[in-house]
Amino acid sequence: LSFFLIVLYALHGATLYFIRFLITHFSKKKNETVALQRLLTASSAAIGGPATAVALAKSNGWNSLIVPSLLVGNLGYAVATFLGIGFHAFFR
Repeated sequence: LSFFLIVLYALHGATLYFIRFLITHFSKKKNETVALQRLLTASSAAIGGPATAVALAKSNGWNSLIVPSLLVGNLGYAVATFLGIGFHAFFR
């Protein structure tokens, strides 16, 4: 299980860094970038849910990211629940 989680977080982090690279290099505004703190908190919210994202933001002192991580994590739960129910009904 721990190996699975390490691979999961590594692939998710690599994907986010690649997206950050694309935004930074192909943006029309040359100084536009995505903050690393936002990427890490979004990754934690997407994989671990709102509780882990808030724990990450709070422990690193990123107080401005606490409420967005709660909102993104809970929105992810809401969307994924209905998608899961839909997939179950479709593949039944």
